[in-house]
This record gives sequence, C-alpha cells and structure tokens, in this order.
Amino acid sequence: MMTSVTVLVLETYADVYARHLREAFPAIVVHPVKTVAEASLDLTSIDVLVAFGIAIDDAMLRSMTRLRWIQSLATGVDHFLRCPSLRSETILTSARGIHGPAMRETVAYLMLTMSHDTPRLVRHQAAHRWSRDRPWPLLAGKIAVLAGTGVSGSAVGELLQAFGLRVIGVSRTPRTEKGFDAIAHTDTLPELVRETDYLINVMPGGPQNAGLISRAVFAALKPTAFFINIGRGETVDEAALLDVLRDGRIAGAGLDVFATEPLPEASPFWDLPNVFLTSHIGGLFAEYDQYALPLVIDNMERFLAGRHGEMRNLVPH
Repeated sequence: MMTSVTVLVLETYADVYARHLREAFPAIVVHPVKTVAEASLDLTSIDVLVAFGIAIDDAMLRSMTRLRWIQSLATGVDHFLRCPSLRSETILTSARGIHGPAMRETVAYLMLTMSHDTPRLVRHQAAHRWSRDRPWPLLAGKIAVLAGTGVSGSAVGELLQAFGLRVIGVSRTPRTEKGFDAIAHTDTLPELVRETDYLINVMPGGPQNAGLISRAVFAALKPTAFFINIGRGETVDEAALLDVLRDGRIAGAGLDVFATEPLPEASPFWDLPNVFLTSHIGGLFAEYDQYALPLVIDNMERFLAGRHGEMRNLVPH
C-alpha cells in the first residue's frame, strides 16, 4: 500500500474534505486550500489533486510534476481534458453519479418557474397586486424531450414521469433506461422535438456534443415550447437560441449554464423577458460534500492499495 502520498484539496469547503481524508487515511498528507491564490505550497510535491476543474489552469497542472491522480469533484472533466499538460499516465476520475437529486430538482425549479411565470408573480407581490388573470399550464400530460440519458438524465426523467409527463430521451446508444418512455437516436432530435413541450438539455461538454442543440432543433420547436439547459453551454447554438427567444418563436427558456461563464454583463440573455436564468448553481447544493466524500474516500482507498483499475468513474484520456 502507498503511504507517502501528498494530496491537494482545492475547494471552498476543502477543510471538510481534508478532515475526513485524514481520519480515513492517517498516513497521507493533505493540504486544503479554498482558492488557487492560497495554493502557495510546492506543487511539485503533489501526488493527488481533488478539485473542480474550473479552478485549474494548464500552468498549475504543469507544475504538478508528481501528479498521479486527479479526482474531479464535478461530473464533467472537460476543464482537465483541455489542459495540454495533462499527462497520459495521470489517473483521472469524475464525480459521475452524485448529481441526480440536484439535477432533477434544478430542472423542476426551472420548469415550474417558466410555466408559472414566477418573475411576473414576484413583480405582482412587490406591487401588492392580487391577480388571478392568468391560468398556468399543467406539466401533467405534456411531452418532454431529454437530451442526455446518463445518471442525471435518468434521475430527471423519473421525476418528470412522476409529474405525469411523457419523457423521450435522445442518445447515441438508444436503449431501455429507467426514467424514459422511449429513447431515440441523437440524430433524430430535430424531428423529435416538433411536438415537444419541454426540450431539456443535460448533455455534458466535449467535442462530440458541441452545438448539439442546433439552429435546426430550435427551428423545429413549436411556439408554446420551453427550453431548459442544465448541461453545458457549449452544447447549444446560443445565437440560434437568442433568435427564437427574441422573435417569440418559442415560449421561453430556463438557463443555468452558458458557453461563456460568468455570463458577460452585456449578454442579451440578461434582459430577455422570456428567459429565467441562474448562475450555474444547479450543482451548488449545500449537501455536496455528503454526496462527494464517499466517492472520494472509496477511490482513495483503491488508489493507495494500487487497485487503480478498480477506481470508480475512470475517465480515459
């Protein structure tokens, strides 16, 4: 078993992760830091990095000449994969599988916010206005097309089915999966969305998914349809989305992610009346460490035992 292992935990609540790691593995050395600016230690001594990829740049990764394993605290590892200094011998694992509850609640929040026109209700409350002039549409009986049929997609699909929606998934590997009434091939998406009421994107980033929600897809949506995005901004043709929103060719959008983040102050998305947006907070839930820590500790145990091939959520690169 490896014992001489130095771990850098780079996360807002790094102290929580460090405490649990030290309790579980007394022989390892753990350095918790909340921000890159605080990481003033000798990076050449780091064997293991536990972090969200968004905080890491290539220069930092290049400095970690001893780095043997990266445990991403996010499902997506595209930030790490884009770093040229990521060495092929460095093990990369993701946090895939822990986000189902958060993703389904975020989708429900955005869908209900849009269908109930919550911003309008907030304005009425601020104005002390009692108004019953607009009936809101039920989710029950509607059709949702869900791009992404992995762990998060399945969790979202199960909740939507409980609401009474018919849920159609799209995947490059159509199959039977819980949470879906049917799964079609991704190539059929423009045709598939013609009758949908909600197009929901939970697709991860990566070259294979770039621009997947295309201009042709948005053009096929009916005027009463809503678009919900909790996946990655790069998977969406945002110029096409802006066009259909401005022209009223779809009813609206609930957006948690964007191609450029933070969303620039000059972005027109901020001011569109049929858009409700949040600042990529779908995965920013208070109990995050409770979901991530069992995975991190399990993988650390396998890593220290040299059982690298048995580590969970291995990402080839």
